[in-house]
Amino acid sequence: MSADYTKGLNERQKEAVLQTEGPVLVLAGAGSGKTRVITRRIAHILDLGLATPPQVLAVTFTNKAAGEMRERVGELVGTARASETVISTFHSFCLRVLRGHIEKVGYRKNFSIAGEGDSRTLLRRVVDEIGDADGFSPALFQSAISLCKNEDSAPDPDRPKPVRNETEEKYERHMAPVYEAYQSALRAANSVDFDDLLLLTLKLWREHPGVLHRFRNHFRYVMVDEYQDTNQVQYQLLRMLVEDHKNLCVVGDDDQSIYSWRGASMRNILEFERDFPNARIVTLDQNYRSTTTILEAAHQVIQNNTQRRDKKLWSDLGKGRAIDWFIVRDDEAEAVEAARWIKHIQGRTGARHRDFALLYRSNLQSRALEIAFRQAGIPYVVYGGQEFFERTEVRDIIAYLKVIVNPRDESSLLRVINMPRRGIGDTTLHKAHDICREEKISLGEALNEIIKRGLATPPVERGIREFLDIVSKYRKRFREGGIPLQSQVEDLVRDIGYNDELERVCKTREQSFSRWQNVELVVRAMGEYEEQAKKQEPPQTPTLLGFLDESHLNGDQDRGSKKERGEHAVALMTIHSAKGLEFPFVFVVGLEDGLLPHERSLKENSLEEERRLFYVAITRGQRHVTFFECLSRTQHGRERMSKTSRFLNEIPEKLLQKHIGAVREMVEEHVAPPKPKKKKTKPAKNPPK
Repeated sequence: MSADYTKGLNERQKEAVLQTEGPVLVLAGAGSGKTRVITRRIAHILDLGLATPPQVLAVTFTNKAAGEMRERVGELVGTARASETVISTFHSFCLRVLRGHIEKVGYRKNFSIAGEGDSRTLLRRVVDEIGDADGFSPALFQSAISLCKNEDSAPDPDRPKPVRNETEEKYERHMAPVYEAYQSALRAANSVDFDDLLLLTLKLWREHPGVLHRFRNHFRYVMVDEYQDTNQVQYQLLRMLVEDHKNLCVVGDDDQSIYSWRGASMRNILEFERDFPNARIVTLDQNYRSTTTILEAAHQVIQNNTQRRDKKLWSDLGKGRAIDWFIVRDDEAEAVEAARWIKHIQGRTGARHRDFALLYRSNLQSRALEIAFRQAGIPYVVYGGQEFFERTEVRDIIAYLKVIVNPRDESSLLRVINMPRRGIGDTTLHKAHDICREEKISLGEALNEIIKRGLATPPVERGIREFLDIVSKYRKRFREGGIPLQSQVEDLVRDIGYNDELERVCKTREQSFSRWQNVELVVRAMGEYEEQAKKQEPPQTPTLLGFLDESHLNGDQDRGSKKERGEHAVALMTIHSAKGLEFPFVFVVGLEDGLLPHERSLKENSLEEERRLFYVAITRGQRHVTFFECLSRTQHGRERMSKTSRFLNEIPEKLLQKHIGAVREMVEEHVAPPKPKKKKTKPAKNPPK
């Protein structure tokens, strides 16, 4: 007897679960239970026998979301069947495709993935080698190249583009040669960046229909979470994959599309019926998260956007308190008032610190909040800081492992050839690069040539031999196997003397110890990877390449977990970082024109995306939301008078409770005409007691 996977769902949710065939668009408003719908739909398809677990593909955007989805499917159909279902991020899925077929597009199977730091290092070298591009920022080129790849387009110097200023025009002129040189350098190193994982999969499917045909036949049902965040390449991949059966179910909310700056295209969700004429549209409009007041305020804002599907969320969780709106003197007063308001709410409700989140438009806004919270004794965690796998010591160890796996990974080799110091300077490396170009060989092979040709001094030659011997030794050990991977990495870290190097370069013992702990976490992560591989059904053979793939793809932080937030910490984060999370009490700070909406949006005609960003901020709140506005704010060392965010004026007064506080006179001068002065009167000689 089949299980009823629609039990406990509302009518709209049931409709989305039961509509198994053909294209389906589920418009899932904030807090409407979309993950529940996706997981129940997967369980329903498997229960009916419409597909086996490996024939179902569900893709999302973070490893955290994929992990939660897999866990919830496991609760419904069992862990074994859930582990066989392909639930992953777009990048993980494409990596899986390329590991089996990348040789067809000109790479070797042991290709490595260049992380963000690796890409920037490579771009820095490329920019330096292009003489007239000297002085340009690799980070700006990196962002522009990523956007081109996400849009499935290469820079074309002959195609006219609207240019807003002189700086952009300079970068535009150099984009094509920098892009070409960067891609050439990646390919020479047998490396791909994150965007290439998607782009090369698209290239593979376009140029090799037989490969595409196998994947089309294999996956009978495809589901996509956060569809509003898909870019042009992801859209093309999905269209090609479901071309035959059209069994595509996408779930998303156009009102929460906030990533156009990294290539996301809202047209994918707005024009779904045009792409799939027979699509079924299901709208999830019941919110299970927020009070009616919060939802009404959010709706009053978002309805001013013209590019959206008409919908309005509702809730049966009660009206709730009006949104408190604090108008304060400056950003320091804002932070102090926020700390005071947290303590006031805690005194009234018994809320814990982890029930609060402070959301802001720019990371720069956290500084004043951190100072005020320390002074008030309020524990906090700042999100959006440096990722674990981007920390210097972690990147060093990972770079050694990448060179061991992929001898042609030039950026990784350059990172660690002098870590620790071996006296191999720029002069030697320039000679090696010259040999690379002349002989068409890898940098590692060129270093061997330098020794053979006697082109290095004895100390430098010793340094080169020491480095090449370590790499050769561990390449052989990892290839032969027989020793646990964790033990191999422990031996490698000891052989290169990394702990001694940390003690040499760190200014304090505390800093050295802290960085060494991160190295130990890498070693421990290798052991955890081995254990997880053995527990899979069927058990997998753990490999160094597999670990590196996992470490690169698991870079997204577990922002929302209780474990990371802690039981006693307020969350400080940008609104972009808060998407997908929820908190009982949400404070939105910096509600002034120029911050939210950001001044850049006023110039770039992207006001609607800023409004969606504000909508996302409001709908993170469960019980209550508070706004903060400053009359003046210090930016770039200068204090400037501020103007109320135009978005606040879109919310009816009946939904707001305004607080002027200790700056009443200044506020009245700022927002109201001056009052006539009263004549002074002499006090009575004997005033009443």
